[in-house]
Amino acid sequence: MQFFATLITISYKNEYIFEETPRMSTYLLGWAMHDFVSESSTNQLRFSQNFRMWTRRSMDHRGSIALRQGQSIYSFLNDWLLVDNPIPKMDQIAVPDFNFHAMENWGMITYRESVVLYDDELTPTRNMLDGFTTMAHEYAHTWFGNLVTPTFWDVAWLKEGFASYFQYFAVSMVQPTWRMMDKFVVDTLQPAMLLDSTDHDRVMNGKNVGSPSSIMAVLDFVSYKKGASVIRMLSHVIGESAFRDGLRSYVKNMSYDAATPHDLYRHLQSSADNHGQLPRNMSIEGIMESWTNQPGYPLVTVARNYDMGTFTVSQERFRWNKTRDQSQSELKWWIPLTFTTETARNFSAVKPRYWLKRKCENLTAPLNISSSRWIIFNIQQTGYYRVNYDENNWQMIARYLSSRDFLKVHRANRAALIDDAFNLARAGYIDYSIAFNLSKYLVREIDHEPWVAAVNNLKFLNNVLSGTRVQRAFQEYANRLLQPRYKQLNFTDSKDEDITAKLNKELILATSCLVGSVDCLNLSESLFRNWITKPDETIPRDVKNFVYCEGIRNGGEEDWYLVMDRWLNTDLQTEQDLLLQGLGCTRESGLIKSYLELSLTDEQTVRKQQRMMIVTAILDGNVENVDHVLEFVRSNLQRIIELRGSDFLGKVISGIGQRMRTRKQTETLRAFIQGHSKQLGSTLDTARKALSAALENVKWIKKYLPSIVRYFT
Repeated sequence: MQFFATLITISYKNEYIFEETPRMSTYLLGWAMHDFVSESSTNQLRFSQNFRMWTRRSMDHRGSIALRQGQSIYSFLNDWLLVDNPIPKMDQIAVPDFNFHAMENWGMITYRESVVLYDDELTPTRNMLDGFTTMAHEYAHTWFGNLVTPTFWDVAWLKEGFASYFQYFAVSMVQPTWRMMDKFVVDTLQPAMLLDSTDHDRVMNGKNVGSPSSIMAVLDFVSYKKGASVIRMLSHVIGESAFRDGLRSYVKNMSYDAATPHDLYRHLQSSADNHGQLPRNMSIEGIMESWTNQPGYPLVTVARNYDMGTFTVSQERFRWNKTRDQSQSELKWWIPLTFTTETARNFSAVKPRYWLKRKCENLTAPLNISSSRWIIFNIQQTGYYRVNYDENNWQMIARYLSSRDFLKVHRANRAALIDDAFNLARAGYIDYSIAFNLSKYLVREIDHEPWVAAVNNLKFLNNVLSGTRVQRAFQEYANRLLQPRYKQLNFTDSKDEDITAKLNKELILATSCLVGSVDCLNLSESLFRNWITKPDETIPRDVKNFVYCEGIRNGGEEDWYLVMDRWLNTDLQTEQDLLLQGLGCTRESGLIKSYLELSLTDEQTVRKQQRMMIVTAILDGNVENVDHVLEFVRSNLQRIIELRGSDFLGKVISGIGQRMRTRKQTETLRAFIQGHSKQLGSTLDTARKALSAALENVKWIKKYLPSIVRYFT
């Protein structure tokens, strides 16, 4: 093993002299003092012996799976970018209690234990996959952040956007059967658009960034998920070869330097010109600046003239409250338009056929298909925008998806159609009947990605409809969609299932229980009871997440304390996190209070990173739990401030506001804020924003509940 420090003993003192680092930013420097044991990679790849995982002794070899995948991913990135890491080692440390999920210290990456330490029999597939992508994210920082560092934090997307893109792209190249770039659509792009739909002014090239708090504020979905989505869109605009060659040039020529977005654009432009990938009157900087200097994202509306055989495309900013701040309707983007028709069904043509220019109100073009055939825009959802159609085209798409030919529409586009339709309905652009009718085809759906999009939207509706007279009818509708797929699955582990099948099993079974499937609830209860009475038994790894929750939700105080005891005596952090989440599903007010008390304790049994996880588990456990959490905060406000500070308090209050659904709840929150405004101090603004979010939830339910009731009655 190669050592990178020299030990010198002088006057009974030990001094370690480390090798000189490359030129680097100070935030990347890290030290670790520990008594951990190490495991080296067994892959026959470069510097295998210096590619190590350090863990607590009791976790020795728990990092083997992550280590094997990690070196393959790292080697791919090194070969793809053609620029070697100047530090010829990769130490990776699994930290038992760590505020962040991971940190890219150069040559010494640190992770939470749950990111990289697994038991193949116990750890769910989703947790391991999330771990692999997190590792890929940190490896990508070797080039985007470490070798080439953004000039300042206001353009953090230059490192976090690229790392978030490569965490999917790199894994997809190492494991092509996992379809990671399809998963990117539902795991990164669609969640980014969800967050980007609010009335905010946050842009990728940040404004007024300077103080520590403002720097932390820009490390958000805009720098990470939106940045990655816009980067992915650009890669399709100029093509994979031009994108790759441009990034190689950028990293090679900007190494050990601070980069601006203009530096990136300059190298990509040169490569795009060499490959002939952009029209002469267009520039990458011009295109990208419309995405990086404006908040939100566009809604592309496609209106067909069925008599003339044309379509007209227009754009506006998409947002939940589209009646507010009409001045922002002036926001326009350079939008790459891709589409296919029912006749062509070419879902691989991701290069733009037209551009909706920033200075143009709309674009009209001929469409050489029958008026009875559909058109679908945004192939594979490569563009960071939503698409709306006239009602006739929506109906034609719905009919086609309900036919046996539905698989001829790319799975990413099926996911996009579902997500767009439900979010357009949520924002009032279309009636909910269009989204519900479109989703009827799901009884045939077998692919994971469309189901992720569907489940995300079904969960939202199930939550906001909780306690209303229409929730039961909605759950019956959801169950009818899920049942055909549910019947094809089981609650056991199978080594013959590929990774996507395992992910889909957890998704479908968990959602079936959520919407009240009697069979799902009974089987979950049976598994939980067996596990409670026979401690040596284990629940199959890909169903335990919701089985723990359902067991606690329907169990009593004795069950809760038994699970708590197992949590306290479990050493593997991935299993700890699952038990922690399950404990939050109790409905018992006394147990909720006891659990919240644990978030304030300084006992070693509760890690610092788990304090907020406990609160979130309770808030997510049952819709009514939000009332118990607010009462706990009201009764213990001064203790929370003294023991956990304003940042923790702000996160708790934000979580409360986001989950409130009734006028009575908002009045209780308002009274709390007014009665404790001085005590809240620096958290007062956060509390007011939480109240605003709660009021918006109530307003939304009042506005859209009637149309949902009409559909189900």
